[in-house]
Amino acid sequence: MTSRLSVSADRPEAAAAHAGSVLLRPWRETDIPFLQRLRNDVPLQAQLLARARGSDEAAVRRWLQARAEGERSLFLVIADPDAGEPLGYLQIVDIDPEDRRGELGICLAPAAQGRGLGRAAVRAALAAARSDRGLRKVSLRVRADNLRAIRCYDATGFARCGLLREHVCIEGSWRDVVLMEAFLEPAGAPCGS
Repeated sequence: MTSRLSVSADRPEAAAAHAGSVLLRPWRETDIPFLQRLRNDVPLQAQLLARARGSDEAAVRRWLQARAEGERSLFLVIADPDAGEPLGYLQIVDIDPEDRRGELGICLAPAAQGRGLGRAAVRAALAAARSDRGLRKVSLRVRADNLRAIRCYDATGFARCGLLREHVCIEGSWRDVVLMEAFLEPAGAPCGS
C-alpha cells in the first residue's frame, strides 16, 4: 500500500489511493445515506465543533458538491480498502493558493475510531495537500477536551499554536478550542513570486 494520493479535478477516479489501512476516494452517490447519518449525529458533530442541523439527502448532496468542486477545497471519503465502504470523510477547506495554506477537518464514524484510521488518512491527506495542491501549511481547530483527536494530530505532525478560550457553546457549556498547524515544508522558507 502507498500513502501517495493523486487528486485530479478532471479525473476524479484517480483520486483514490490506499493510505495505510484506509482508502481515500471521491464521494459516490451511494455514500449519501452514510454521510447523512454522520452529519445528523448530534454527539459526533459536537465533537467536531459543528452542530447537527437535520440534513436531508438533498442538503447532504449540495454540501458534497460544494466541497468537492473547485480549487479551494479537497473532500475525500475515508473508506475500507477492501470493501470500499465509507468509514468517514476528510476535507481541507479554505485553500488559499497564494498563501499555500488550508484548514483540515476529519470525521470518522464512532465504530471506526480508535484504530489508527484517522492517522493514516491525515498523513495521506497532508501528502496530497503538498504534492497535488502545493500547500505549505495546514491548520485545524479541535475541541480542547477531544484528547483522542489531539493525540492523532500530534502524531501526524501538527503542533499547538493557540487556544481560543470559551470559544463555542456546545451541549450547554462553553468549550475551549485548540489551534494546531502542520508545516508541509520547512517553516521560514521565503515567500513571494
